[in-house]
Amino acid sequence: MRTLLIAAMLATGTGAVSAADLRPPRLPPPMQAVYTWTGFYLGVNAGGGWSTANSEFSTAGFPAFANIDNHMAGAIAGGQIGYNWQSGSWVIGVEADFQYSGMKGGVSAPCPAGLCAANFDQDMPWFGTARGRLGYAQAGWLIYATGGYAYTRLETNASASAGGLSASVQSDEGRSGWTAGGGIEVAFTPNWSAKVEYLYVDLSDQRYVLFGNTGFETSLLRFGVNYRF
Repeated sequence: MRTLLIAAMLATGTGAVSAADLRPPRLPPPMQAVYTWTGFYLGVNAGGGWSTANSEFSTAGFPAFANIDNHMAGAIAGGQIGYNWQSGSWVIGVEADFQYSGMKGGVSAPCPAGLCAANFDQDMPWFGTARGRLGYAQAGWLIYATGGYAYTRLETNASASAGGLSASVQSDEGRSGWTAGGGIEVAFTPNWSAKVEYLYVDLSDQRYVLFGNTGFETSLLRFGVNYRF
């Protein structure tokens, strides 16, 4: 009887080991693909901008007799094209964009009535930039700084008078300068990403014989999507 019991226990243990040996091995979880920002991309964007133009009026041989701060604002929309190189978590890239702009503004009589009179209107119908980008990428996110060249078309209609002196100008001119800013971009599919970006634009001063515009500064906030090839 004791011999039969030992034999039964050995048989049961052997059967359990055999059943365990027949189970399929547990495989490790699949590795997640690492997102890369390297490559060409195309995209569109939209947002808004606001500008300040500090301007002065003068006539030949006389000092400036009126000074105006003109504020502009409006919607912007356009497209961008660029290329990124990624090494580890660092991303270096170049990007160019061209924008339609509805930014405009004007002021009237910026001084006490009877002492002087002025009217000043400006439109910025379009602008563009060509910039470098430097960013840090992690888990499909990219935080970057950007900066480079900026250019625009500026349309101005202005006139001023004070103490028997007067000046006026109508111009449609190109301006150039520099831009700097930064943004955040996030990939939501292997090919598509979305971004939010801020740019500060400082355009060169422009002088006229009867009218001097001493500075033009613009801030831009825009949202966009990119398709990566």
